[in-house]
Amino acid sequence: MAREAKLYKASQGSPLEGYFLLKAEGKNIPPAFSERAAQSRRSRHERVSEVLQGGDWGGITTLRDWEQAYLKECFYRGIRILLELERSGESDL
Repeated sequence: MAREAKLYKASQGSPLEGYFLLKAEGKNIPPAFSERAAQSRRSRHERVSEVLQGGDWGGITTLRDWEQAYLKECFYRGIRILLELERSGESDL
C-alpha cells in the first residue's frame, strides 16, 4: 500500500518548501524516494497510452492520476537536488 504523501501535502507540492520542512525536522529524503516516484509514474504509462490513443476523455481520471504521480516525482527530485547542492555544491540529477 502506498504511503500518504504528508510532506508533499504539507509543502503544497513546492520542493523548496519541502526542503525547508525537512531541514526544520532534521530529516532527509533518501535517493530511493525519487526512484520510487519515477517507477510509480511509469507503472501508469500503459493505461495513459490507451486513453490518449483511444481519445477516450472519459479516462481523464487516469490522466490526472498520471499527472499527480509526475508532480510528486518532480517534487522529490527537486528536494534531492537541493540537498545535494547543500552538501557538495553540485548535483548529478
